[in-house]
Amino acid sequence: MSTIDPAPHPLSARVRAELERMIIDGTLSPGERLNEVALAKQLGVSRGPVREAARLLERVGLVTVILNRGAFIRTVPLDEALDTYALNALLFGFGCAQLADSITADQALDLRGLYEGMEAAAAANAAEKFFTLNIAFHEHIMAFARNRQVEAVYLQQTRKLMLFRRRSFDRAATMAESNAGHRRILEALMAGAPEQARLYAEEHTRGGRARFLSAIEAPACGTAANLPK
Repeated sequence: MSTIDPAPHPLSARVRAELERMIIDGTLSPGERLNEVALAKQLGVSRGPVREAARLLERVGLVTVILNRGAFIRTVPLDEALDTYALNALLFGFGCAQLADSITADQALDLRGLYEGMEAAAAANAAEKFFTLNIAFHEHIMAFARNRQVEAVYLQQTRKLMLFRRRSFDRAATMAESNAGHRRILEALMAGAPEQARLYAEEHTRGGRARFLSAIEAPACGTAANLPK
């Protein structure tokens, strides 16, 4: 008998995508209980697809389902967040090195367009726009690198960071600093310099970790308050 999980019902997949959007944009907060009745009414569905969507989100680390209590937006301990940044530095570095050896003109134009969009967003102090383009820049690089296994792990880990990464882009100065890293990565990619691209990518991710730490108030117990688990 196959052990492969069946594909989710299209309606559950749609509800899952909407709930994921609400989690990432902060509509649903870390630690908050998913109110099946209210969400079903809001999304125009029955409770079943909401419950199934919660189970799907549990698999990717965004939701915790507790027996007899329901589903809650996950909170992430500080040490797990820092471990995830460390792993993502390696994965993103690998992806950039791979892409530097094979980047096409169309891919370079795509990434340059995203970079220029972030420049404009930073100048306008448009944090939400910057955050959206920033996600796209990283995800396009990993897709262009054409290693589906590495891309899948990277995206899974990045989902957890998205729960609180937007707090790292609350000021124009932090957006400008982040985009300077994007510029260095893009220049290395266009120059066909794999090792330089890897170093810049890892450095950029470490910079994101530093911006994250500066944006939170870490309590003495060593866990990050209000971070999704």
